[in-house]
Amino acid sequence: MTLPVNQAAQHLRAAIREATAGLVDREQLAELMILAAVAREHLLVIGPPGTAKSAVVRRVAQSLGGQYFEYLLGRFTEPSELFGPVNLSKLRVGQVETDIAGMLPEAEVAFLDEVFLGSTAILNTLLGLLNERQFRRGHTRIECPLRVCVGAANALPEDEGLAAFADRFLLHVFVEPVPDNRLEDLLAGGWAAGQHQVAAMLDLSTLDVLNLAVPHVDMEGVRLALAQAIRLLRQAQVQLSDRRIVKAQQLIAAAAVLAGRTAAT
Repeated sequence: MTLPVNQAAQHLRAAIREATAGLVDREQLAELMILAAVAREHLLVIGPPGTAKSAVVRRVAQSLGGQYFEYLLGRFTEPSELFGPVNLSKLRVGQVETDIAGMLPEAEVAFLDEVFLGSTAILNTLLGLLNERQFRRGHTRIECPLRVCVGAANALPEDEGLAAFADRFLLHVFVEPVPDNRLEDLLAGGWAAGQHQVAAMLDLSTLDVLNLAVPHVDMEGVRLALAQAIRLLRQAQVQLSDRRIVKAQQLIAAAAVLAGRTAAT
């Protein structure tokens, strides 16, 4: 039985509260991950090591359900470590097929730590997977079930090629260590979170209900305000590509759906 949109949104918000219990100042990160998933976009998390980036992503993924894939990239990471090895039996008959079982092309929620350390071969393959939800390698051509990918890094890249790759993550969020005035909360919450196992409160059909509602949101009421906001950003020398400007509407529509509305305001 398919849930109504309002009920699906309520279930999703309850799952986020469960996932972030005990994590101090990380509610925004969890909420943005869910917003990205509803909009069918991706999230880039920028922050120093030890700021609970991976903990939040894992807990939200556990709460959502679905197949999860996580990997820490390095300078020497091979494409097969993410996408799967070449199928040797097929190779013997002259076909280059990839065995994707349990690897990123089969994932529904993915977390790639130190994402900018991937080689050119990895990043080029990731572009197709992130943008088109397709995996292409040799004779292997498949549609991927990916709902949301979270990439993490310590800083935004200065290299132009990597900056263009970072632009493919529509949402960027910056996280900082918990401030001094909340250290007691950090200690108490961290201790409690360590004793609490997050349960899968949903299945991905709940997310499907919200995904399907996003294209039907009435956006007419916000376009003037959005255009003015972009003009102000440009005046402040914050440049956004046309692609990002258009796709920003996906996030606004997704926020409306999560709030139980059929029109953006």
